[in-house]
Amino acid sequence: MHKRYNSASGVNLANDIAPMFVAHNLLEDAPHAAATDRQAHPRRSWLHYSNLKVEAAIFLLIALTFAAVLGQKAITSRHLDLTSRVGQYYPFVYGDRDDGGNSSIDHDTTKPLVWSCDLREGAKFVYCGYGVQFEAPGKGKGIDFSKYKNVTIRLTYHGVGDHLRLLLQNTAPATLGNKIKPGETMPFVAEFPVTQGVNEIHLNTEQFAVEQWWLTSHGVTADEAGTDMDAIVSLAFSSGSQTPHGKFDVKVSSLAFHGVSLSTDQWYLIILGIWLILTGGFLVFRFLRMRRLYEARQRQQAEESRLLAEARAAAEAASSAKSQFLANMSHELRTPLNAILGYAQLLKTTKASERDLAAIQTIEHSGEHLLTMITDILDIAKVEAGRLELLPGVLDIRQCVLNVAQMVRLRAEEKGLLFTVHIANDVPRLVVADQKRIRQVLINLLGNAIKFTPSGEIHLEACYVASATDDTRLRFCVTDTGIGISPDQLLRIFQPFEQAGNAIDKSGGTGLGLSITYHIVQMMGGDIRVESGIGSGSRFIVEVPFDRADEEMARLEARDAVAVTSEDSATPPRELEAGTPLVAPFGPQLDHLLFLARAGNLRAIRKAVPEIIAAGPEYRGFAERLDSLAAAYQSPAVLRLIEVAAKERDAA
Repeated sequence: MHKRYNSASGVNLANDIAPMFVAHNLLEDAPHAAATDRQAHPRRSWLHYSNLKVEAAIFLLIALTFAAVLGQKAITSRHLDLTSRVGQYYPFVYGDRDDGGNSSIDHDTTKPLVWSCDLREGAKFVYCGYGVQFEAPGKGKGIDFSKYKNVTIRLTYHGVGDHLRLLLQNTAPATLGNKIKPGETMPFVAEFPVTQGVNEIHLNTEQFAVEQWWLTSHGVTADEAGTDMDAIVSLAFSSGSQTPHGKFDVKVSSLAFHGVSLSTDQWYLIILGIWLILTGGFLVFRFLRMRRLYEARQRQQAEESRLLAEARAAAEAASSAKSQFLANMSHELRTPLNAILGYAQLLKTTKASERDLAAIQTIEHSGEHLLTMITDILDIAKVEAGRLELLPGVLDIRQCVLNVAQMVRLRAEEKGLLFTVHIANDVPRLVVADQKRIRQVLINLLGNAIKFTPSGEIHLEACYVASATDDTRLRFCVTDTGIGISPDQLLRIFQPFEQAGNAIDKSGGTGLGLSITYHIVQMMGGDIRVESGIGSGSRFIVEVPFDRADEEMARLEARDAVAVTSEDSATPPRELEAGTPLVAPFGPQLDHLLFLARAGNLRAIRKAVPEIIAAGPEYRGFAERLDSLAAAYQSPAVLRLIEVAAKERDAA
């Protein structure tokens, strides 16, 4: 049975900071008035406007329930088309031969609802008909036709007579008791006129009535039989009661039942409607009672919103000015700082008193600390502004790890720490990654380990991690025997301006390195975690996916790139292969580099790198090493590299 359901369907810093404090205070004070009101009137809290949303939610849920039940359960449009399904049932013919008559009927079993009838004399009541059996009597409940109110029949009629009858055999109701046999059926019939040719007949169930002969033979009244056709087991067409003798042909092309029923859920809907009205009335009562308070609070909130909007605009302007200020000034501060660091390195090589050497060392350490702070603040500003970018390229990851290790080894050894590096054999050589950011992650983690490890060792490890995808997942582990991190600090160690350790340990940095590292790793699609405990050291673990690169990709990238001549568009230099000799040019070029290094002008040094390479292929290793150190703002290391080359030249 087919059913169809219908339902309704930057730049004075003080001036920059002040607006942010104003905005912060306003944002904190916004809910103060509401809280004060609740504290002053605790007994009226249930009448407070904010509680209205509870009743509103209840109201909405009930309304939705009402609509859903009404649309899906209460009013249901029903449709049953027997034309396409009649072949699934059992056809049968009948006539007055069973009563001694001579009428005959012809039909083709391959053509349902098509038959011919020849009415002949011989019986008191002359009739013939064609039907389909839905279910054998007494074997089941049949088809419920009580939900259908209308019948549409389309047929072609030729021959004698001008009426047909439609009979529906329904299982007799059990309320008739011993007047019927178990499983006996009761015929409902409706007679309708037909004309020659195509007919479209419209009947309603009120036109059907139990056959009088059946009522008489069973001693049952029409009221006792009822009109409920809820278990129809067969349907049949027959000749009209006044059809004359002769032949007629019938072809039924369409037979469909339609109806709209009201389910028993209507009573449930009435209850819901009453509840809906009561709830709506209660909401109206609550709304009217609180209207004066609501209007007063609305005016107050409008004023607070205006103040908040002004404060928010001021805070956003201050934040934008701060980011712009940091971005502009950090680059300008690096040049004088590099000069300070360069001359401090130079002064350390001169004959100076112990007191002067201590002062020089203080200048150097302070300059390095300030340079690190500037770099960290710039990076965190980029993170906050969403401008921290990744510039991937072909990278020798193994050499990159070794170069970073070489950069920090001196710092570790100066502190008396054992520094070891292990790169697993399964780590590929060439990958596609941002060399600068990989260096930054490793330098931050190693610098952090050196800083918080008073004695013992630091270990850097790189290994391959199996991955379910096609990319290469590498793990970098930095392990130290330092002071460790308490459990409560582990939860916030990657937040900006957060540091582990005691106050003495914390005095040496900005607290931004791990936060920047965390964001870089996240941008690379990796993750970072830490394992630590007080007094047991720390282990930082970074896992990052990379795309593999081959030699051809490396060759093409090198060709495309220590072709680009603009400084701002130059790609990071490739890593040195193991055993590459560092041969420096012996001439005025080296003197110029020494002058630039002592002045801390790393930018000018990087500009001179192409000229060094152009002087001869034997200088490539020295030039690439120099460029790598300058790119990482390693001013002391740059100065040492050039000084060593100058001493070798002078000795020769």
